[in-house]
Amino acid sequence: MNQPPSTSKRDLRRSVRHAVEIKCTWSEEHTSPIFCENLSRGGMAILSGTTLTPGMSLDVRCHHRENTPFHFLANVVYCRETGDRRYATGLRFTGLDIQQRTALRTLLEQFRQDISAQQGVILTLTPPTTACPASADLPVVRKSHLRGRRFTPHPAWVFEMDEALNPYREAIWASPLVQETSSGQLSLSQVHGWSTQFYPFVEAFPQFMATYLAKAPDAVSRAFLIDNLKVEKRHAEQWIDMALGFGVPSEDLLNPSILAEVEALTHWLWSVTSRGSFVEAVSATNYAIEGVTQGIAKLMVQGFGKYHGQQGVSLTKKAYSWMEAHARYDDLHPTEALEIMKQHATTPELQHRVKQAARRSLEYLKIALDACYHEYAEPTLAST
Repeated sequence: MNQPPSTSKRDLRRSVRHAVEIKCTWSEEHTSPIFCENLSRGGMAILSGTTLTPGMSLDVRCHHRENTPFHFLANVVYCRETGDRRYATGLRFTGLDIQQRTALRTLLEQFRQDISAQQGVILTLTPPTTACPASADLPVVRKSHLRGRRFTPHPAWVFEMDEALNPYREAIWASPLVQETSSGQLSLSQVHGWSTQFYPFVEAFPQFMATYLAKAPDAVSRAFLIDNLKVEKRHAEQWIDMALGFGVPSEDLLNPSILAEVEALTHWLWSVTSRGSFVEAVSATNYAIEGVTQGIAKLMVQGFGKYHGQQGVSLTKKAYSWMEAHARYDDLHPTEALEIMKQHATTPELQHRVKQAARRSLEYLKIALDACYHEYAEPTLAST
């Protein structure tokens, strides 16, 4: 019988869970009966005839008659036998972006107002041994990138770190620059501004990783960084294609006057990758920055079409490459980075330092985004 990990129920249930009776199904290869007993913004509990291994990842698809279907990932936290060959399993949602969080909040609010709304919900769970249904909104994972690697269960400190970092991620996704680009309301001068300001940062990102590659303490970590570097080396060129598509003059892009707040973000990453420990560097770059970028790209690329055809803007397929690649996220860099962190952050002191490194990266990124937004905003009547 599988035993739950030592993490307390208080740690696992940071969000209020609502008792529900929701029909669930396995993917077609799994036929054992299953239903959801409770649900929250942070996780869910299911009862089924299938035993699941803690740390296993599931793809959960939510179909509701009144809402657009959505999906999210969940990790098995515990699985314990209840009798009659049935198992109670706790799932914790992971990597939710702002749209997925909003969809969950909306669903729970509907349940609160009308309990009968549960009857229109179907949850479909896909274990990792089953291929996910083809869909444009699902990440495509390169088999060569996985190299047969197995991901381990999260210890309690990782859950605590993820919970602590969520407000910083959400603040970035909800920032005016990201939201207004997503809706096409950001002025073209502001779009030019962030395109220009962040180019040196994007160009330097592979150099950050090269700085701490020499510190990698094992072959797996070195292989991860080398593979990541191969992916990142194309991103600067893709950023140039995007900026030129928005009509940014090439001389502005290659010789920018960088804002202090954006420069501070770059300086922070140079500092932590050159002076910090290997695991702090991984946390600050591959886990924090790469981890939050998917949500940024998924939001911002939605508004690109509204700029096409404006003065000087011609968004070809190449201009979409950077954002679409990151929105699709066809790699597992943040997940693999977390595996490295779990392996090497073995003391409370190191665990505290990797949490701080990730938080500081998110803080500096938010400051840089806000600085670009305000610096390039068009003057209002009140300010003239």
